[in-house]
Formats: sequence, C-alpha cells, structure tokens
Amino acid sequence: MKEAGYTGGEGYQLKSIPPRDGYDPKAIVSAPFLGNLIWGDFEYVGEKGQVPLLSDTENTSSVSHLSKIVANEVTKIINLPVLSDSVRNGVAGCLYNLTIPNIDNWRRFGAPPDFGASSIPEIYSDPHIGRKVVLNLMDGLLAEYAGGPQSQPNYAFHFATLYASKDPVAIDAIALRQLEEWRKRRKLPPIGRTGAHIDIAAQLGLGNSNPAKIEIRDVGR
Repeated sequence: MKEAGYTGGEGYQLKSIPPRDGYDPKAIVSAPFLGNLIWGDFEYVGEKGQVPLLSDTENTSSVSHLSKIVANEVTKIINLPVLSDSVRNGVAGCLYNLTIPNIDNWRRFGAPPDFGASSIPEIYSDPHIGRKVVLNLMDGLLAEYAGGPQSQPNYAFHFATLYASKDPVAIDAIALRQLEEWRKRRKLPPIGRTGAHIDIAAQLGLGNSNPAKIEIRDVGR
C-alpha cells in the first residue's frame, strides 16, 4: 500500500471483524438447521478458551449475524476472491467470499447434505451484500485446486489470470470448470455437489452459470 502511495492511513482504512463485537445483532440470516456456536460468534455463551460440550444445547443456533462492515459501514463493494476450491463449499469464489467469511455461525453452511447450496445464494442476495457489489475481480495469479481456502502449496498452480465481471455467478462457474479440470489431471475427486450453490444462484437470478452464454474476453495482450 505504501508503494502505491497510500501512507499514514490517508485514503484507506484496513479493518477486520472482531470476535463477537464485529457482528450486527440486527442483521441476521436464518436457516432451518442448527449450528454449534463457538467463541467469537455473537450469541456464544461462555468464556474464551472454553470448549463447548456435545450436549451444550445453549450454544446452538439457527441464526447467523452479518458483520458490521458489510451491513453498516460500506455502501459499495469491490469483491476480491481468490481462485480456490473450498473443502466445505466446493469453490471459494465470488459468492462464497462475501458470505461465509462475513457471518458468524457459518460452519453449518458447509455441512452435508446441503453444503450451503441454498444458503450461500440467499445470503448473497441480502440487500446488505448483493446490491452493494459493483465489481468482482477474482485473483487467479496463483490458483489452488485442493485443500482450500487455506494455503496448500502442493495444490497451487501458477495460472497468471485475473477474472473481472459484474456477474459473480459467471466467474464462479468458470472457476468451477477450471478447478475440476485441474483436479481430474491430478486424479482428485470432483468437487461435484459441494459446488452446487453456483447453479442455484443462477436459478435465483443472481447471474449466469450457462457456459454457452458466458463470453470470456482476453485483454491481457
């Protein structure tokens, strides 16, 4: 940032989501299945470091809270995901990047049988998120096709590509096809149903996942 001319906090602010206090108690997302709360979730009951018991019904909830950053503090969003798979949700792309990392009690959206297929599009379509997105720019300079979204150098690929679009679904659909190709070459199991949220997002009108209707323009030369 300093090399780009941003110094001393002038022109930008760097923020993160503080545990518990970083979530808006009024900006909620409901789903018809429970999640086990952990320390840092807004409604978690207990002290830091305590391990919830399997029988701890007090620390379960069907509600998630949006971060205050996306709910209240920004009016426009430039979405910057990385081209990566997700062990829980198939593709850690545009739709994933603005939903799962920006809510608490998110682990329930990566569990079978749904794997977030219906929930991720619904969360993205929330007025606090989807309407604010003005551009999606996926970083595929160094892509990762297995073990993501955590860094896994053994599954990284120098792809030297950036995808830019106003359509998050189109980018994610392209990313999914590319990830599946790399995984097939390495004889890894397909992403399959864990990436189903992309097609469901298209069905909900959030974008286009049909490859016949997606135009890719090479502007690198």
